[in-house]
Amino acid sequence: MSKKSSTKVKYKGIPEDLTLDAARKWAKPRVTEKRFRHIEGVAAAGKEIAELAGEDEFLSELAGWLHDGCKEWKDKELVKAAQSYGLILNDIERENGHLLHGPVAAFVARDELNIKHQDLLDAVAEHTLGKVGMTNLSKIVFLADCLEESRPKDFTDPIWNALKNNPNKKADLDAAMLVACDLSLEHLIKSGRVIHIKTVDVRNYFLSLVKER
Repeated sequence: MSKKSSTKVKYKGIPEDLTLDAARKWAKPRVTEKRFRHIEGVAAAGKEIAELAGEDEFLSELAGWLHDGCKEWKDKELVKAAQSYGLILNDIERENGHLLHGPVAAFVARDELNIKHQDLLDAVAEHTLGKVGMTNLSKIVFLADCLEESRPKDFTDPIWNALKNNPNKKADLDAAMLVACDLSLEHLIKSGRVIHIKTVDVRNYFLSLVKER
């Protein structure tokens, strides 16, 4: 049974004063109004997906509020920050610093908000490229970022269908991840954008999970 979203809870590694409202207030001045509306949507979608999946709604919504805290930093700023935190970057990351906004946001949130809950920090860090072996919390935040209500229906509908099309009536996070990865790769190819190798690895990982059923 999922843990209901609340404004104040006790979690190991999360300060008691880090409520959902506190996270919202942390995020708001860091981004433009348009980006903040996206963040609101991701927090709401994360809560909804968590409820469907029987996962922790508070953590899912909290991660949604934090996930894009560094989204509007310049590429060079993100590269410099990532290196200062000790991340080893490849050529694609150095040349496309925006791909690092998740990992950098996790470090910034950790330091500014005194967060020591590793699954929460990982969910923030992994929401763009994903990771092989993601926790359910990380999957939820990744999917919430894809399913936020401003996204086009031809992108979101297949993901929602995969998420809800489970005979056991519990949200199928792995099937939804596979569809989200496939659609994201299709979009990147059509738009002529660079593809991080991790995106391919994550897609193949979820393909193998779904095929093995």
